[in-house]
Amino acid sequence: MNGKQPGDPAKLAKALVAIASQEEPPRRFIAGADTIAEAERKAAEFQKQINAYRDLSTSLAHEEA
Repeated sequence: MNGKQPGDPAKLAKALVAIASQEEPPRRFIAGADTIAEAERKAAEFQKQINAYRDLSTSLAHEEA
């Protein structure tokens, strides 16, 4: 996609330098509006799965003696 990518590589480079210089940089960085939208979609699907199986997942602990 050289020259046809939706984002500006120079702006990404500056963002990565800014993140790298932080005392506590994020564990993950989502670069670009299109990527943010996809990450939000995936996060919503993940939350849906968590909610669907919450009772089953939380029922797996040992019974108190």
